[in-house]
Amino acid sequence: MRPESLNSAIEATKLGLPAVTGIAEVSIQEVKRIGRKLTPFDKQFIGGVVCSLMEANGYQKTGTKKAISHKAFSKGEFYVAVPTAV
Repeated sequence: MRPESLNSAIEATKLGLPAVTGIAEVSIQEVKRIGRKLTPFDKQFIGGVVCSLMEANGYQKTGTKKAISHKAFSKGEFYVAVPTAV
């Protein structure tokens, strides 16, 4: 996960898409780069990393999973920004 990837996940969220939408293709390319095929465990790991980073950066899960437009992933968690106190 790079800062650019986090930004892409946040931008996907702002567009009303699951955060993983923003990093799906980059994640697949990294798995391929190390000579592996994407497994269900890889997808769970990617989702866990996205969750940790989103929550650490002021977003929370909605409990809603939405379909994403990437052939390797079927759906992902939707996040919303946590309101900050003024």
